[in-house]
Amino acid sequence: DPLDFHPTIGMQVEYVGSVPTSTTAAWSYNMNVEDNFDNALYFLDQLNGIIYAHDGADSVTKVFDIATDIVPAGLTLNYPASPHAGPGQTSRVHAITKGSSSTEVVVVFSSLTLPVEYSQAHAQLPVEGMFPGYACVDPQPARDLFRLGNDVNCLTSETVYNVFYKYTVDGDGSLINPIPFFALENQMTPGHLGGGIVTLDNGNVLWGTGDCLPYGADGRFVSQLDTEHCGSILSIDPNDSSYEIVATGVRNSQQFRIVNRSQKDPSADDIDLLVFMDIGGVTAEEVNAVPLPYLLDTTSIENFGWGRSLVDGKAREGTFYVGPGVMGVLSTDPPCEDRAPYNEPGYEQPWIQFGRTATDYFYAISGFAVAYPSFDKLEMIWSEFNTGLIMGTTQPFNVENYNGPATGYKIRLYDTEGNYLENGINALVSDVLGEEAEGYFRGDPRLFHYPDGTAGVFIERTGTFYRLTEIEIS
Repeated sequence: DPLDFHPTIGMQVEYVGSVPTSTTAAWSYNMNVEDNFDNALYFLDQLNGIIYAHDGADSVTKVFDIATDIVPAGLTLNYPASPHAGPGQTSRVHAITKGSSSTEVVVVFSSLTLPVEYSQAHAQLPVEGMFPGYACVDPQPARDLFRLGNDVNCLTSETVYNVFYKYTVDGDGSLINPIPFFALENQMTPGHLGGGIVTLDNGNVLWGTGDCLPYGADGRFVSQLDTEHCGSILSIDPNDSSYEIVATGVRNSQQFRIVNRSQKDPSADDIDLLVFMDIGGVTAEEVNAVPLPYLLDTTSIENFGWGRSLVDGKAREGTFYVGPGVMGVLSTDPPCEDRAPYNEPGYEQPWIQFGRTATDYFYAISGFAVAYPSFDKLEMIWSEFNTGLIMGTTQPFNVENYNGPATGYKIRLYDTEGNYLENGINALVSDVLGEEAEGYFRGDPRLFHYPDGTAGVFIERTGTFYRLTEIEIS
C-alpha cells in the first residue's frame, strides 16, 4: 500500500556545502558519501576516482585523484565508463572506511586487474561453469551466470576486482603509502556490486558484496550458500587477509552503520546493531538491523532471505516470496508470488520495507540515517533515488519481539524559511540546476551522518549536501 505523509512530523533541510562535479546530466554520474569515521567525512566521485574530505564547514578538499596521484601498481582503473552498466555503476573508487588509527583509512578500488602483489583474488567467483542458466526475454543460454561476457545479447559483463588498501592520512589530509590486504572477484554488469562498508572495533572490515548478478533474477542458489561470497556480508581481517562470511541472503547493500539506541534512550538495551539498506528487485526495498554480537557469532550465520533456498526451494525479498525471474528484465522481475510469515524460522526480516505502487514511481532505496541528535520522535529515515522522497518511522527495531516491519511514513520537507518542498529532495535539484536539468529533476539522494551524529543528505547529481532536522508541523 502507498505510504501516507506523517501528519505532525516534518524535516527541515539546511544547505551546508558542495562537492565539485564533472557532469550534472541525468544518469551521467556516480558519487557517494562515506560517514563511518569518528571525526571525518568523505565524499567520493566514484566514476572518476576522486576522494574529497569534508573540512567541517561548507567546503571539501581533494585528497586523492587517480588522474594525478599514483595508482597502486597492477591496478587498471582507466577503463571507460562501464559499457556493461553505464556511468552510474562505474566505481573506480568504490568505498572508504576508517582504518586502525586516526591516521589510516581503508580504500576500496574496482579494478579490471589485480595488484602486482596478488596472483589471484582471496574471494573468487564460483568455479567457472558451475552455474549455467538463461538470460533475456528470449530466453538465451549462458554458460556461466557469473561470467556472462558476451554469451547473451541483452546483457554483457566483465570480471572486476574489489581491491582493499590501507592508506596513511598525511599531515595535509592526502592519502599516501597504499598497502593492499584483500581482493574480491565480482562481475561488472548492470547489477549488484554492493559496497556497504564499516570498520569494527577490532579493526576488521565488514563488506557487502552484492549478489554478483544482473537485475531481473532472484539471486539464484549462490546467495544462500555460506561457502560463496556473492550475496553475503564478509568480515575481512586487514592483518592477515583472512575473511569469513557472517551473513547470507543480501542482494545489494550500499550502506552500513553501527548504531546503539541507548545513546538516545538510556533505558534501552546497550547493544550495537548493524543497520544496512538493501536495494530490492521489484517487491521490497529494505533497511535491516541485526545485533552485532549475533552477526559476528558464525556458529549460526544470519540469513536475510535473498536467493533460492536449498532447503525449501523458495526465494525471499523482504517479507515476500518471489519467483525466479529473468535476468535482464527490468521493472517486473523477479515477480512477487506470496507473503512470507513474520518471524519465519531461519530468516532475518527487515526493520522497514516499502515497494512500488501505482502512485509512487520508486526506483530503489538510496540511503538511510539513524541520527539521534537530529530526531525527536523519529527513529530512522530513508531516501529513494527517483522521487526524492524522504520517509521515516517512529518505531525502533525490536530485537527480542519482532512483529513485522515497522510502519513507515513519507516526511514533508521544508527549507529554512519554512517553505514546503512539494517535490522533496528533487526540488533542491531544480533550485541548483534550473534549466540545465532539462525538466528532469531526479538527484539520487544519499542520506548520511555528520561526525556529530546529525543527519545529512548528499545529492549525487548536483554535489550539494545538506543537514536534516526533524520539526513539528501541523
